Amino acid sequence: MKMMVCGKGGSGKSVVSVLMARALAKEYRVLLIDSDESNILLPKLLGVEPPKPLAEYLGDKKSVFRRGEADVIKALGETGEGVKLGGLPPECVSTSSEGVKLVTVGKVRSFGEGCACPFNYLTKLLLRNLVLDEKEVILVDTDAGIEHLGRGVEEECDAILAVADPTAEALVLARSLKEFSQSHSKRFWLVLNKATPKVVEQVEKRTREVGLEIDGVIGFDEEVFESCLEGGALRAGRAARDVEAMLKKIGLLEGSK
Repeated sequence: MKMMVCGKGGSGKSVVSVLMARALAKEYRVLLIDSDESNILLPKLLGVEPPKPLAEYLGDKKSVFRRGEADVIKALGETGEGVKLGGLPPECVSTSSEGVKLVTVGKVRSFGEGCACPFNYLTKLLLRNLVLDEKEVILVDTDAGIEHLGRGVEEECDAILAVADPTAEALVLARSLKEFSQSHSKRFWLVLNKATPKVVEQVEKRTREVGLEIDGVIGFDEEVFESCLEGGALRAGRAARDVEAMLKKIGLLEGSK
């Protein structure tokens, strides 16, 4: 499966992506793609050194457009059947202690360097050409909002998981993602993050009003808050258990009904 993890800024996409990757790595070979051009802490959360961004490996962000799809894919490890997880350039892959492989698409580094359009385009090319073997999963930690939706990146995925914090803006965005999923035959799930019992009751009522259903609830976890503040490897007790429960509920981990 190729799954995009989406949501508004600050909803906790990177934390949820790391916790999902760790949990899924118990049963699958997992590639986590960092496609957020601004957030630089995902490698730290995963507990690895930052890999060389794919855009830099190709030369620079402008090279992505100049080279064209065939040349880009050949440079990233074409085997005649597309790009395999094990065929990506070694310097562009970092592997965590849990076995999760991390790839970074690209980052905005300096003032005036231009928009992030090449990064969305490169993410789309990579997803289109990655060929998965049995028991392999790709998770994409996306940039905030829905620019990637406008760029058509979601066309190349199988499923979308929307991460919502308890805000109206997060639910409006989740509704847009669900509508896209329904119109393009993609699987869709909504997970509520940073939740307290009182908030869950309120959000469940609101989601029903806007035609949504919560597929998982991740409770507020002080360990997550502290480790994110420290900027080191992600520590999570309650949140990790909640993510595993959510993955079992939607059928991606054993133990689902």
